[in-house]
Amino acid sequence: MKVLWLASWYPDEYEPTNGDFIQRHAKAVSTLIPIDLIHVIQAGKDFGYLNKVVINDDGKLHEAIHYFYFKKTGIAIIDKIRYNKAYLNYYRKIIHQYIQEKGRPDLIHVHVPMKAGIISLRFYKEFNIPYIVSEQSSLKDKFNEHSFFFRYYTKKIFRQAALVTNVSLAIAKVLKQMFHINDIRGIPNVVDTNHFNFKPKQKNSVFRWLHASTMHPVKNVGKIIQTFKNIQAIRNDWELIICGPINKDYEQLVEQLNLQSKIKFTGAISYEEVAKQMQQADAFILFSKHENFPCVIVEALCCGLQVVASNVGGIMEAVNETNGILVETGNTDELQKAIISIMNNLNKFDLETISKSAISKYNYQTIANQFLAVYNEVLGR
Repeated sequence: MKVLWLASWYPDEYEPTNGDFIQRHAKAVSTLIPIDLIHVIQAGKDFGYLNKVVINDDGKLHEAIHYFYFKKTGIAIIDKIRYNKAYLNYYRKIIHQYIQEKGRPDLIHVHVPMKAGIISLRFYKEFNIPYIVSEQSSLKDKFNEHSFFFRYYTKKIFRQAALVTNVSLAIAKVLKQMFHINDIRGIPNVVDTNHFNFKPKQKNSVFRWLHASTMHPVKNVGKIIQTFKNIQAIRNDWELIICGPINKDYEQLVEQLNLQSKIKFTGAISYEEVAKQMQQADAFILFSKHENFPCVIVEALCCGLQVVASNVGGIMEAVNETNGILVETGNTDELQKAIISIMNNLNKFDLETISKSAISKYNYQTIANQFLAVYNEVLGR
């Protein structure tokens, strides 16, 4: 079986964490079959106005990251048309070269429909190579605000795909209705359980909460901080560690609320360091306005953490009465009650059982087998 992955999002030198969940999926599947992956990103002047290719190959996963340079005229509408044409021509050339060197793939696996999916449409017609699409986001939010070009091709890519996957069943149902998709499945995000696993720890002097995110406004970090200010009047035996890029607004909010001794910021840290923080915490908190199936939730569960999270997207597929509490998005009263409930009932959850259950669902082998089953099904039709 020869499967070519085309990733619209993927870690690169500009955005090292962009699409890192796709990379983990690639690493998982490459434990079963060799994977060739291509990602094309617009390059800037950092590369001396030249195209550049970075190859990473561990013998199982072959990553080819192409930096495509495009020189703008400064006229927005003209640059948009010129860029899309040049980008797609460059991408097509790469795939033709790949086929000449390595042969025709049996299947193309697109990750995020735009723009890699447009290439798959062409090669489906030209070489009759079937393709599947994995959509990592919900797409329903602000979809109609995108350009006609984006909306038209996204719909076409989905409808021509042999099969579509999403990381959550809840969002899969939404996409099926939005785009009239014939066949869509849920395959969740994968966790590197070599790092994210249960480790018995010494009891913290105070109850340690952990939040990890990009600090984007959708993560509602400000509401989390304000809720803990209210909790301080009820219980003072807690601390909150916030992992992610430093945000001056949140730092100022902590100072204004006089919570500097209770809430600490780590700044951006590595994937491995996030795992260590989880293994030292008592519970995890996420209060997003909307999500799909966030990696940090299942990573926290694999570390044996109790989770308090807003009931959005596919989070309910991972968090339930056996491992945490779900609250209505935006409802800080519910959030406060859930936090207090977790701290008041320290023996309610068996942390090692939480970890074992999550690891059995989200490890590399389990998720890789789900993708392989999809490949075999599509190629067997």
